[in-house]
Amino acid sequence: MYEKGLSMFGFNAKGDLVPVIFKDLKQEYINDIFLNLYNALVDNDLKVSYFYAKKASSIRNIFELKIQSMCKSFAIKRTKIKYFCPYSHKIIKAFMEGSLAQLNLDDKSPKYTMAKMIQHVFLSSEFILNPQVGFESFVYEKICRSNVKAKVDIWGKMIVIDNKMAIMPLFYDDNKKDIEMALSFIRENSFERFYIVYPRNKNFTQHKEIRHILCENNKTLLKLVPYTINNQILRRC
Repeated sequence: MYEKGLSMFGFNAKGDLVPVIFKDLKQEYINDIFLNLYNALVDNDLKVSYFYAKKASSIRNIFELKIQSMCKSFAIKRTKIKYFCPYSHKIIKAFMEGSLAQLNLDDKSPKYTMAKMIQHVFLSSEFILNPQVGFESFVYEKICRSNVKAKVDIWGKMIVIDNKMAIMPLFYDDNKKDIEMALSFIRENSFERFYIVYPRNKNFTQHKEIRHILCENNKTLLKLVPYTINNQILRRC
C-alpha cells in the first residue's frame, strides 16, 4: 500500500511528478505509462504517438517534441488551411515566444489541433493526470479493444463483460478494503470471475487468488491481478 499523495502523475515547473510505484523505472517506461493513461483520457485529435515516449527526456518533453513536429507540419500546410483561426494563432505564437503564461485567453476552444494541445497541456505551470481516472479509462478502453465481440458495460466501479466477468481497476492498492468491496458486489451478482486489477509494478507482479467463503452456492473466482500499462492488445483482458 502507498500514499495517494505520492501518486501524482505529470509535471510541473520543477520536473516530472511520478507515482512512487514507477519511480525506479527508466524514463522511457515512465513516459510510456504516462502516455497510455493520457491517451485513454483525451479525444483522438489530442492523442500522442508512443514514438515520442521513446525519444523524450521527460514527461514534459513528450509534448514539446510532439508540438515541434506539429509546427513543422503546420508550416508546410498553412497555405492550404481552409479556415483561419486568430485564437489558435494567438496561442501558438505565445507558446513559441515563451509568453504563454502572460497570455489572457478567452473561454473558448481553438480550432487548430496544435493550439488545442498547447492549451490543454501547457496553459498552466503544471499538467497532472488523476491516476485513478486515467487507469479506469485505460483498462476499459483496452478491454473493449481486446473483446470486440463481447458486451462490455460499466457498473459503477466495475467493468462487466457479458454479465459474467467483472473487472475493478484500482490505481491505489488497499487490499483489505478492495477485497471487501469486491465481495459485496459478488454477493449481489452472479459473476463467474471477478478481477481486481492494479498497475503492474516491481512490488506486484503475480496474480493472487483470494479464497473466501461467501455462501455454499457461490463459486465466483476472485483474483488480484497486476495489469500492465502498455498499448499492446491481447486476446484476453
